[in-house]
Amino acid sequence: MSIVIYTYKDPYRMESEPYWNEIKTCPYFCVSQTLANGLKYVYKSDFQQGRVTTVQNLIEALYEYWTSTACAVKQHTDIDNIISHNISTLLNGSLQLNMASAFLFNREDIFESLRIMFELNINLQDVVEEKLTPEQRFIVEIYRIISNSGVISDFTIDEKHSIEEIDKSISSAMAKAAEYAGNEIDLSKIQSDRIVIHGVHQFSPIMLRAIEKIAESKRVILLFNYQPQYKNAYQTWIDIYSTFDCPIVEFDGAEFRPNMEYPVSFQGNLLADNLGKLINGDIDSLNFGNSFEITEFDNTTEFANYVADIFAKAEKTDSMNPMGNMSEQIYAADSSANNILKIYFPEQFGERQFLNYPLGHFFIAVANMWDSAKNELVITDINDIKECLDAGILKENHLGQLSSIFESVAALFEGCTSIDGMTSRIRRVRKNKKHLTDPTKKEYVSHISYYTVSNDDLDLLESALQDLDELSAYFYEDFEKRPHNFKEFYKKLKRYLQDDVLIGRDLGEEFSDIIRRVLVRLEEVESIDASASFECLKATMSIYLVQETKPGKSANWIIRNFEQIDGDIIRSLAENKNTVYHFACLTDEDIDSVNRSNFPWPLDGDFFEVAQEPVDWKYQAFVRSRKEYKNFKRYALLYGLEFNRAKFKLSYVKRDGDKEREPYYLLKTLGAKRVKHEDKKTGKYLESLPEISVSLKSLGKFDEYDYYRFKICKYRFLLESLIENTTVYRDDFLLMKYLEVLLENQVKEELQGVPISETILIEKLNEAFDELKRYFPYVQNVNRMDAISNIRSRIINGKQKSFPILKNEERKYMMIRELFIHKQLSDPRTFRKNILADKFPDVSEEKLKEVFSEDSLKKNGYSKEPDLWCQYCANHEYCAAYYAETN
Repeated sequence: MSIVIYTYKDPYRMESEPYWNEIKTCPYFCVSQTLANGLKYVYKSDFQQGRVTTVQNLIEALYEYWTSTACAVKQHTDIDNIISHNISTLLNGSLQLNMASAFLFNREDIFESLRIMFELNINLQDVVEEKLTPEQRFIVEIYRIISNSGVISDFTIDEKHSIEEIDKSISSAMAKAAEYAGNEIDLSKIQSDRIVIHGVHQFSPIMLRAIEKIAESKRVILLFNYQPQYKNAYQTWIDIYSTFDCPIVEFDGAEFRPNMEYPVSFQGNLLADNLGKLINGDIDSLNFGNSFEITEFDNTTEFANYVADIFAKAEKTDSMNPMGNMSEQIYAADSSANNILKIYFPEQFGERQFLNYPLGHFFIAVANMWDSAKNELVITDINDIKECLDAGILKENHLGQLSSIFESVAALFEGCTSIDGMTSRIRRVRKNKKHLTDPTKKEYVSHISYYTVSNDDLDLLESALQDLDELSAYFYEDFEKRPHNFKEFYKKLKRYLQDDVLIGRDLGEEFSDIIRRVLVRLEEVESIDASASFECLKATMSIYLVQETKPGKSANWIIRNFEQIDGDIIRSLAENKNTVYHFACLTDEDIDSVNRSNFPWPLDGDFFEVAQEPVDWKYQAFVRSRKEYKNFKRYALLYGLEFNRAKFKLSYVKRDGDKEREPYYLLKTLGAKRVKHEDKKTGKYLESLPEISVSLKSLGKFDEYDYYRFKICKYRFLLESLIENTTVYRDDFLLMKYLEVLLENQVKEELQGVPISETILIEKLNEAFDELKRYFPYVQNVNRMDAISNIRSRIINGKQKSFPILKNEERKYMMIRELFIHKQLSDPRTFRKNILADKFPDVSEEKLKEVFSEDSLKKNGYSKEPDLWCQYCANHEYCAAYYAETN
């Protein structure tokens, strides 16, 4: 085996290393594209794109089938069938069944674990079974079954590479990288007798197999940075690379020392020196005169808003390259704030995948609802239906029509578990509307959202739901009873996407291109001759329903992780003097925690270190690198500070939920001064509404109830009085409250002047409930009991001997409750007895004309006025003001 390990002292002066001529003309594979870009940036033509690319490109070229979609899907089906049908009894009956269920639920972890075991070529004779957990014995049994059955061919890695095939794979990896960069590469000028693999800290088994295979015919040079004066921080590299069967060659050269050659970065370089010495335990050599600050962000949202502001400014300066123009280049030990930034700047995070489009959501939602045992759609989350209606697949007169109708009628389907149940309720509403003649009942239903929808729209929605039922059956009916069910499903899916979607619909060129690339992916898997469970098909959906990313469309994470520091930091040499390299999320939890399991479940450290003792170097290198990942972030922070040639900044996020955190203990030890970030721009990406202009000429006459809306909240007045012309309740909570109000009002009407009797009241309430529930088909008995109990306690108060005769004031109160639910509302938090005390005054015609004149409305505007009453506002789901006020 021809492997040599070289180290280098200074990433800016690698050309001074004695092996420079050996590495500057051969295929060069970096741990990341970031490092490849950084080397090209510093060393220009010596490291042209193509010759320098990623290790991942090399692996995909060398083990093309093993890394393919077809291989992954086939292995998933094999594993699913073995767990479901072929595994022998290892445990007692119930435990065996529970274990199988757990394994099927955690399919992806099991898939990854088994691939690792096959990539390591684990010998079952080396496994000490009595030292395994029950879960590990279970997966070892699966491994044994695969190894001794016909499906072993699906888990066999092709190692029969000739020298010519290896050369072809290496050339293919370089050519692919050059093509992605829009370049051409002259392979004749590249020395092919050796390759370089640079900067790998986390070795996967397949990567190690590639190194071993290439080393049979070529010289493999492994390369990493090493600073002996910071031995303890860099020891993580030595511990990993010492597992290789060859010496680590260190060359003489100047060690890093902070100096004033780079005055802009000197304080950060000095901090790096202090960190390195502190980690070494060399306390006496520390320079405590070097003061530095660490910024404290209160929470992740505040940090994300801070980064968003920097990115937005850079985007205005150069929309083609905002990342390169950010005043701060940000690297976080926990980069989860990107999840917030994806909402602000979705286009920055790469090309949208098929599954992220509404059409992709449709397939996910249908799969979520399909019950293979019942052979029908079973609705457990009504949002799955909404996703299907949003997709643009089902017939509608214009895009978004079905979605809009559904928003108005969603409450009608509370508790529905089937399409038949939903269509039955639609037909009931339509029937009720047809036979509704009583003016009072018409007034009642005018405030119920699903009664405001036209019959044509209800017909369209019913038809769409029936089409959804048929389309779902087309794909999935009797799926588990069919032979070769995966192949048949892929054929149907491909035919549908090609004929009904790509050809039959006007999708636009961008999405059409994505569909075409999904079809290419489906060609890989449509020939798979396999049968497995529907759950397995659903679990693999994210594998086969993706498209190849177009060149130049990969994600550019606004906040980079620490693994990207090594490549990016060497670009700081050419940055302008105002650029800041910002190292963020520096807490003990973020630096010391791995943020991912060392090994996929159910494998763990003991499985590799206690239950086995193999001597193969690849096994040792893989296990050691996984165990050492916890030390990588500490090294990366040190490396970033020592080789930074621009300004630097440190920060941490104080709160993680209810938990408060401290800055990283090494920085605290060195005297970090905490400075709170004063964020005066929080929420700027949740833009407020612009000024709204409404013409009043076409509107009818305003009444006192419009005035009450205006008094409570001008934005509510805009929505209910000007746009909808009434109050319309949409969600189940408010509809139940509204039903209670109607029930009480009807009983008050019917019992006027009747002597008060609890028996009569309860009887009348039950009669009225049975009459009104036809308009609320989802009500339950518990709703009946709650409503009757609440009304009884309000009416039976011991002071009156008969039910009151209703006068105008009482009828006004009843109407206020219909439109506002409450006339009195106390706030126990602030001890205000009635926050609505002044909201329902008597109002004259002159006052109405004055308040609702066009000039007056234009002057007052339509501002949001959040308070406790927002909970009972019919439009609260469209307005986040209350939630912003209370959270």
